[in-house]
Amino acid sequence: MRDKTLIAEAAGEQAQWLDTEYGKLLVFYRPTEAKRTRGVLILFHAAEDPQTWPPILENLRANLPRYGWETLAVTLPQQYPAPVPARPSSSSASSEPAATEQTNTENPAAVASATSAVSSEASAPSSSAASSAVPRETLIQAYVTATFEFLQKKGQFNAVLLVDNSSANPVLAQLLPQIKENVRDPATIDGPIQALVMTNLQSQEPLASSELAAIFTNKQLPVLDVFFTPDDAEQTKARELHRAIAMRQKLDNYLQTSLDSQPKIVETDPRSFLAARVRGFMQRHASGTEVKGNGENKGETSNP
Repeated sequence: MRDKTLIAEAAGEQAQWLDTEYGKLLVFYRPTEAKRTRGVLILFHAAEDPQTWPPILENLRANLPRYGWETLAVTLPQQYPAPVPARPSSSSASSEPAATEQTNTENPAAVASATSAVSSEASAPSSSAASSAVPRETLIQAYVTATFEFLQKKGQFNAVLLVDNSSANPVLAQLLPQIKENVRDPATIDGPIQALVMTNLQSQEPLASSELAAIFTNKQLPVLDVFFTPDDAEQTKARELHRAIAMRQKLDNYLQTSLDSQPKIVETDPRSFLAARVRGFMQRHASGTEVKGNGENKGETSNP
């Protein structure tokens, strides 16, 4: 929590603290830097510490606003908990009880003060503290709710979702049921998101057929499926599986792309292949104009 507070201070106005029932959630909101606001890209990534975000996601977060796409980056609890720190050596461990015993007998007031400080720190609201006691799926559900409430307060309803393969199912499990079939205008999604960008970053966590079928459950939702290096046999197998499930689910707009042959992405490159690919996909399938009506902010999506 202390590290996140320091990061938030360094990030300035981009850092936003959202309230959840499990404590504060640090997100990074970057408003548009263009005359026309097309929508917002919400980036969910399974790296609880913002400073460990991959350069490819930071590239999108930092550079898309100049093209009219706001970005909101949300860090999620990791699929696997961090390793437990090693226990202290026997020499240091043996000296601790002695020191504690001496404090107990010589200065009881100091012990009470220290105990109070530890209790106070433990009770401080933070998503990091909660993540050790609350199931990951429950935390993600709370974070998704807080994220969309934040955007609604800003009058931003034209949203594109970006997830990695580790966070895709727990995030979409909450959002996909809210999407209704739009018979009148199939090009406009009747739901909280207008399109989906899936980044296959965790090669050690390939998505199973059942998971892909759940992700591709709505045939009207446009999907951009992005794969990265190395493009080896395992990735080829995964790409073929993703494409086969998408076709079996009869997705209207499924696009798959690989960055294996592209230059290495750095955070500061506004013309990276990935940024251009994602921007083109969003402008084609989710570019909208925000309008006001009946005294409230409403999102109206129109395809160029």
